[in-house]
Amino acid sequence: MMARAWGINATMGELFALLYITGDDWTAEDLRGWLKVSRGNVSMNLRELLAWGVVRKSHRAGERRELYRAETDVWTLFRRILTERKRRELDPTLTVLDSLVQLSEDDPELGELRARVEPLRQFFGMIDGLSVRLMALESRDIIELSEILAMDEPAPPGRSKEPGGRS
Repeated sequence: MMARAWGINATMGELFALLYITGDDWTAEDLRGWLKVSRGNVSMNLRELLAWGVVRKSHRAGERRELYRAETDVWTLFRRILTERKRRELDPTLTVLDSLVQLSEDDPELGELRARVEPLRQFFGMIDGLSVRLMALESRDIIELSEILAMDEPAPPGRSKEPGGRS
């Protein structure tokens, strides 16, 4: 369900979830059998997961088959997914918005268009800057950042703000 919400196809999400949740090495054939999908579907989606950097290949001594394992560090996963989404979605959007602003600056009749597009471009530029800064953080930095952001915020019902369960 999360994969679909993030714009990732269902099989890719199921493959990753199975690899991540089990923490085991899987062959493509074992993945195919477990998920009951075609070899081609498994192969195509594993290639995509490898390209995103959220799954890696490994080999066992004396075995010819390739094994697949999910990245387990959540912050590393987030950074890799954010990097890919930025490359595929945010960067092209900014390119189009930058072009529209540039075109509208060259044509005085497009002042109204510029007035609508410029705030949008600024907003996406801010999101771009934030994503670049987030991707540069190490795991230990994000813990510190989350503590800073949570300082004045009440804990959601049933959850503690402090590690160890104290509110």
